[in-house]
Amino acid sequence: MGVPPHEDEYRLRLEGRAELLEPARERYYHLVLALAESRWQERLRREVPLLREVAAHQEALDAMLGPALRRAQAEAWPASNPTVRCLHEVHSLREQLARDVARKLGRSAHEPLGSLMSALEDWLLTIPRVVPPHLRWSTALEVLPDRLPALREAAAFGELLESLFAAPMLLSGRIPFTSAQREQLRQHWSKGEAALASLWNRLSGVDANRGIVTELQKVATRAPHQPPRNGPERLVHAEYWHQEAWARVRQLVQVRLAPLEPAPHEYLTVLWWLFEREYAPRVRLPASEGLEDTRAGLIEVAYELWDAQRQDIPEDERWPAARWARLEEQAWRADEARGGADGERVRGVLRELIQRHGIGSTALRGWRDSSRLVKLVQQARELIR
Repeated sequence: MGVPPHEDEYRLRLEGRAELLEPARERYYHLVLALAESRWQERLRREVPLLREVAAHQEALDAMLGPALRRAQAEAWPASNPTVRCLHEVHSLREQLARDVARKLGRSAHEPLGSLMSALEDWLLTIPRVVPPHLRWSTALEVLPDRLPALREAAAFGELLESLFAAPMLLSGRIPFTSAQREQLRQHWSKGEAALASLWNRLSGVDANRGIVTELQKVATRAPHQPPRNGPERLVHAEYWHQEAWARVRQLVQVRLAPLEPAPHEYLTVLWWLFEREYAPRVRLPASEGLEDTRAGLIEVAYELWDAQRQDIPEDERWPAARWARLEEQAWRADEARGGADGERVRGVLRELIQRHGIGSTALRGWRDSSRLVKLVQQARELIR
């Protein structure tokens, strides 16, 4: 006859932690058997809650298992005792489970078992398959659990974008963000975009027909009417505000550089520069891998010409000497290359400026057009100052 639990001295020696052993043994045994089946993926997809249960309890179990085994060996606890036997069985099943899962995933059995369980769950949830239309939403819920780091990043990104871009914005006015908001947007933009791309790729990898992605992206074209409550809704919310923010960013930049037409990859670089330039006129647009120095100079000239003619600037502040000095310096920079169609458009702005300010004056007599920005800037300066 077995020893009653309340009289088992070895159970007492575990100081209340013995209660962890029997549930762990059952969980491990169940999973080891499931992993041995030929259709183990299908079986374990139905056992995802059990995987989460193992992962949730594993840290506490590991904290007691190692010291308990060492004490049992040091004090020669009898293997015939039910508690001691259970202790060794749990250890053996744990090692077996770690080896089996690591082999299935191509990972190391020495990784923490909780991490292996989480990795196994993620692998099972993202197995490529054909998802029928009536299962698309439930599959999306399954594939996008709230615990996903990328989902948390995307959700935070969506909330930030909504807070900045939900209100109407005067495109030709000062960019209406505080210094802290500008810094937040700059810090989170690339990480937020990477998180969104990761989540869409995750869904695409699951659904061979891309039905889930198509359906959610269609939803993401419509403004959300309530706060998101789950993974798919958080993705859709973030995607909607990402598209809204992108549209607003393009408009803000286009208005300030017209008639120059920015390339798609230039928008963000120019926006980060504008965040500083609108409050510090001497800040230069630096060249980078995607932006040649001459192109940066041409963009600076285009912005300077727009800024001087914006409606919210008093007439006597439009063309100070400092602006002309910047324009000439920027024009020298841009003239290293002719600038193609955009260069001609910007030169056209200067020519129109010269013609407008030269009306009724003798300064235009003998005026000769130039293909160089510097010459046109100098001619405009002579007329306007």
